[in-house]
Amino acid sequence: MSTIAGVRTILVCVAVFLGLMVTPARGKPPASWPPVSGPGTLFAHYGEEHWDDEDGARILPVVVADTVRYRPGAVVMSADKSSDGTVENLRTWKDFMRPYDLAGIPYFAAVGNHDRKAPPGFPGGIFPAGDLANYERVFADRPYPFGDAPPPSDPLFSPRERPGDDPAGASSHYSFDYGRTRWIVIDNSCFSIVTCDALQNPPFPDPEGHASQYEFLRTRAAEAKARGMRVFVNMHMPTQDDRPGHTQPTPSAHTMGEGISPDNALFEQVASEEGVDAVFAGHIKGQWKYRAQGVRYFTDGGAGGEVYVGPGEEVGVDSGYWHGYRLVRVTKDGLVTDAVPVFVPGGISITGPAQAAPGDELTFAATGRQPTEHGPAVDALELREPDPSRPNASKLVSPARIWTSSNPEKVLAPVAAPGGDDPRRDASRQTTSGRFRALCPGKATVTITSGFERASHVVAVPSAPGEIVRSIAPGETVFPPGPEQPVAVVDLAQPAVVRAVLLRGDEVVGDLASGCRRSTGARAVVWDGLIGGREAPEGPYTVEVTVLSDRAPVIRRFTVFARD
Repeated sequence: MSTIAGVRTILVCVAVFLGLMVTPARGKPPASWPPVSGPGTLFAHYGEEHWDDEDGARILPVVVADTVRYRPGAVVMSADKSSDGTVENLRTWKDFMRPYDLAGIPYFAAVGNHDRKAPPGFPGGIFPAGDLANYERVFADRPYPFGDAPPPSDPLFSPRERPGDDPAGASSHYSFDYGRTRWIVIDNSCFSIVTCDALQNPPFPDPEGHASQYEFLRTRAAEAKARGMRVFVNMHMPTQDDRPGHTQPTPSAHTMGEGISPDNALFEQVASEEGVDAVFAGHIKGQWKYRAQGVRYFTDGGAGGEVYVGPGEEVGVDSGYWHGYRLVRVTKDGLVTDAVPVFVPGGISITGPAQAAPGDELTFAATGRQPTEHGPAVDALELREPDPSRPNASKLVSPARIWTSSNPEKVLAPVAAPGGDDPRRDASRQTTSGRFRALCPGKATVTITSGFERASHVVAVPSAPGEIVRSIAPGETVFPPGPEQPVAVVDLAQPAVVRAVLLRGDEVVGDLASGCRRSTGARAVVWDGLIGGREAPEGPYTVEVTVLSDRAPVIRRFTVFARD
């Protein structure tokens, strides 16, 4: 057995194991951020898989495993799959995708410049473009329209019927519909869309009479827009590269034609004219975003390839050089996207205070170690917004994360991020800011979740020296129906949690008070004489008052009466 065949066999076993291990039971999605469930349809996107880069075989399986757990309707990739489009390289990449087949999740790929077989004497991915013979053969068994096999059986997936004169082999440009979204896959792996037109499968004119990929794009986009659908374009090379001062892989823009192709401006014009909602690309190894003529563009090149780090460059959230994938949720109102980092198990660390006084505002920070070992290491990816002072701050994306308090009402309350927080969060207990306000004495656990990884940090809010409770006194011993009257009076010397319940016998029949009282002094516990909105039956009741802090609870009980 050849070395690469042996490696591929091992990778198949690993990929299959990961796919089975992380597939959640239906109806019981695992805890994650972003949330697994939500309105609309969910897609995953990533590029630059480069499984044969130094850490590719460590990063890509985690990306695949995570996206399987999210159960997207489809996974779309922007390439490159490896260093060169040999049969062995393409088959090994295909093995990494096995968990999707096991989970019943269809995947669709664009062609990257490294996916074409390099001409003799040229390294993989270098112009002039190599041929697609290996690509067409290896992926011919994929579901149509990517390959020649029957399309996926998912009822939300509605591809066109395969034309009878469609040539054999995988397609290099195609489109498919899932729900109310149309994905149009374009091939610019030749460093130009126009240059690639002569190297397509199906060739032009295609079975429907299109003479070029631009004509194909315009037709498909116009059809979808006429039906009220969202339109996404997936291709390998972006039209813009705004990394300041970058040196790798070339000092020029890493776009179509290294920045000199007229296709960069032409594509942006066509995408805008046809109402494309978003464009997803790879080619640059990292995570970025930009807008062009009103269209959103996402460069998600962190799925396996070694990030470009040259002299004066750095890895991390302030540069865009980190590993992960993108989730895209399409709703009737638009789309929500998240760039999700991948980490080694238990790789997130939290820094922040372990103790605070009532009223203090606390800030926590977290970093995560990504599965890099041999290439440029991302050992401490900061889980925060990018530095706004960076020259390309508007093009940088923030890693997905959410902070949660285990006791937000009584001990540690979240503080919303400046300028607005994520609308999907539970505002009573979660924030993306990492900021919390200490309320009453006690303990709370702060947890950060990013993708399926999480870490926790315990915070104590101690009481001050001296007494906490001056007194807990009874209120009215007889309670006539009518206006609220005090049934207990609690006099606090310092902040604490006051909990008061109403019992009849041993059964709790009402909650009278619950929460942190940050102001000191005497305050009444009242009862309106009602239970469940109705007048309480005549008889004796017990009011139980409990004061909670970081010390032993203080509990008092009083008898009150309800009568006609």
